[in-house]
Amino acid sequence: MRREWLYAVLALTGGMLGGYASGKLSSMAGAAIAQLPQRTMAAQEIVLVDRKGQMRGTLGVNKRGDAGFSIYDHQGKPRTALEISEAEGLGLKLFDTTGALRLSLTINTDQIPALRLFDSQHRPRVLLGVDPDGEAALDFYSQEGKLLRELP
Repeated sequence: MRREWLYAVLALTGGMLGGYASGKLSSMAGAAIAQLPQRTMAAQEIVLVDRKGQMRGTLGVNKRGDAGFSIYDHQGKPRTALEISEAEGLGLKLFDTTGALRLSLTINTDQIPALRLFDSQHRPRVLLGVDPDGEAALDFYSQEGKLLRELP
């Protein structure tokens, strides 16, 4: 009788240890599978949020099919935008802390690069560019948008 109890205790202990080990191994295998990166992901917009759930960045495609990436500061104001558009070309925009556009660097669809500086009222004040013939130009504008000086 004593031997039967010993076998019963050993069988019960072995079953418990086997069940525990099996559970650990299967959960580790599941965790390893869950950690594998996806090769592709399809989305029209990806929103990056901080720990508080506030938007800090977006990667998306607008209604016209133009792709863009934007980064926002802690107050939710846009600070940087990189956009590519069929109509306007490639553009990098930098904003101040109020969300006003202050600098843009573009390469339009005719492959013409331009650097524009804006005042705090979002008015272009300086343009540095190269025309299709390779001629460089530096333009200065008044607050009203009138050309003040063009170099060369």
